[in-house]
Amino acid sequence: MESIEELVKNLNPMEWEKQVHSYMSEQAQRLARLLLEKLDDVLMEKRQDKLTVLGFRERWVITLFGQVRIKRRLYRDKQGNGRYLLDEAIGLDKRSPLSSGVKSLSALLACYMPFGKCEALLSLLLPVGVSHTTIHRQVGKIADPAIEREDKEVAEVFEQGKIPETGKRQVPFLFIEGDGVSIALQREKERRTELKVGIAYEGWEPIGGQGRHQLKGKTPYLGLMDGNRFWEGFSVVLSKKYDFSNIGHIVVGGDGAHWVKDGAGIMKGDYQLDRFHLRRELLRALAGDVETANQVYQACVSGDVALADSLLVQQQCQSDEDAALKIAQVRAYIFDNVSGLIDYRLRLDKNEVYGLRGLGAMESNVDKIAANRMKKRGMSWTKRGAGRMSRLLMMQLWGEVCNWKTHLRKTEPAPLVGVSIGTRVKSGKHSRGGDWLNMSLPALSGPHSARPWVKALKTLAYGGNAL
Repeated sequence: MESIEELVKNLNPMEWEKQVHSYMSEQAQRLARLLLEKLDDVLMEKRQDKLTVLGFRERWVITLFGQVRIKRRLYRDKQGNGRYLLDEAIGLDKRSPLSSGVKSLSALLACYMPFGKCEALLSLLLPVGVSHTTIHRQVGKIADPAIEREDKEVAEVFEQGKIPETGKRQVPFLFIEGDGVSIALQREKERRTELKVGIAYEGWEPIGGQGRHQLKGKTPYLGLMDGNRFWEGFSVVLSKKYDFSNIGHIVVGGDGAHWVKDGAGIMKGDYQLDRFHLRRELLRALAGDVETANQVYQACVSGDVALADSLLVQQQCQSDEDAALKIAQVRAYIFDNVSGLIDYRLRLDKNEVYGLRGLGAMESNVDKIAANRMKKRGMSWTKRGAGRMSRLLMMQLWGEVCNWKTHLRKTEPAPLVGVSIGTRVKSGKHSRGGDWLNMSLPALSGPHSARPWVKALKTLAYGGNAL
């Protein structure tokens, strides 16, 4: 490793950042290796009696500061299974060289860009790059256990009759909106499929000025599944947050899709047809006749379906064959969604209406939640890949991407509560704390002992008593 003097001597003005970063990464790699070896010693001292040490094994780990080759102990339990306590303690996966930090960074980037671009960006950020195939595998390792857990929960509640976990939050209103996103498929019989997206929120709160508002208490949910499975999963998620027995009103909004309307019955709420889609269908059918479209629209939202239909019939009688067909279609659309036409606020007492707004937040949220990552820029997916990515996106929105476990361990990792990295390892009657460091790195007392990275290691070994 170069000294600071050698680094300055060989400095390239055009690449000084890379040289400094490389210098610091080398120091961090040395420090990490020694720190983990010490941690492995501590774990051995605190291990359970039923674990037998078989010896040392080495492996490479890709960290935020480059590749580190670590040496740790292999144990065997009473069942004959091999275990690495150090790997369990720091979250290393058996078949992945990525550290927890690199896994989290890779997963976060995968939520926003294709795997190939993730690879390119990580090659700029990290001393050692991560391939797009490795990132792809990590998405599966994150998403698959989460999908399996939810499938199990849904089956327990809706097939076995288990009472779901109940949250404590009580609100006067809970608004739920749903919509579908059509995504392209590859290596499947079908060319496209629908990804279902939903949001639940408690209302609106003002932000800034000029009458701007944002959703309050938003909970997103999405997945590649049929309508019944969507609402079963979404209801299980919401039941963990809310006490449904103490929610005043539930309003479910959608664009007229039958699976969304079915959700209103499952959630025991009132269905509300999305106003944007209603107005758009009217303008399309009436060929841009804004005045008539507004009259029909007002009749619909006030609940006067007869008036709305009579206005459309008048226009239909005066139109040619093609225009009349379009008007007939929008009439069928209105009758198909008659239960969701009247504004939900008209069904409430005047004291309950204050602060309530019309629904229609789904369109912008579909882009933010799913479409930007899964639909645009020529994306195509296998069904399995789409299911995994939708789960990863949802976990990221829930704040769980950086807190996931790589796999479900059969055994619990060794406890680290109360562990001090300065704990003395018994190696003889006259051993002193810090001898482990001198034995593994003679440079602490050698000709390079005055270099900054060596001083940092001395501080680690001896604390405030570093020479």
